[in-house]
Amino acid sequence: MPLDAQEFPSALPIAASVAWQGLRGVGWLRSLSDEKLALLAAQCRWHRLQPGQMLHGPYTDRRTYVLVGGLLSLGSCSASGRTMILGHLEPGFFFGAFAPPQPSQHVLVQVHAVQESLVASLSSEEMEALIMSEILVMRAMVQHLGEMTGVLARRLVRQGTLSVRGRLHALLLELAEHAGIADDQALLAPAPRQSDLALMLGTSREEVAREMARLARLGLLRREGRNLRICRVDGLRLLLDEVR
Repeated sequence: MPLDAQEFPSALPIAASVAWQGLRGVGWLRSLSDEKLALLAAQCRWHRLQPGQMLHGPYTDRRTYVLVGGLLSLGSCSASGRTMILGHLEPGFFFGAFAPPQPSQHVLVQVHAVQESLVASLSSEEMEALIMSEILVMRAMVQHLGEMTGVLARRLVRQGTLSVRGRLHALLLELAEHAGIADDQALLAPAPRQSDLALMLGTSREEVAREMARLARLGLLRREGRNLRICRVDGLRLLLDEVR
């Protein structure tokens, strides 16, 4: 049974004494005891973000960041000003660190809060000490990295081999699977913004809007207030197979 926050030394910073319990939901830290999580929380630098707020530091300060609660988006902007959303991070994801010593050698990545979010960060020295002393944490992190690599590989293949229409179908299916499919339906709540979908697909909002309207006419999508229902997931899969 988890220990109450007040059972830990009062010398812990207030944010850490409360937020350590959030670390219990981070999958790759599951092997740590409550006492070790409390000590880790005391080491962390905590960041509370409001929707739309940028998190400064990741990929430039060589700290490791962990999303404890909320939802973050990763985006990049080219020298020409073109913006693209690289993906979204959910609780448990770690990011940042491992940045090249020369900033000019890597793509500028910006992290924004989609929802109110809580993020913890550790210095590279603290992170190294953690994974060197906790073999189960190291193993879980390696597994997590492998899963992330698989997701990125699938997205890269889609980007290079599918039309915009096919990429949109694949993205909607990915969102449906994440939201949960029941009776061949999935509810995306709230509905993803067409502008965000366009940024993730590297296309225009107008092109996304046209295809979304076509899918609605086919009976595959339906707006329900602020939400979007995928009415026939298998039908969407069939369309994706046709464009592959």
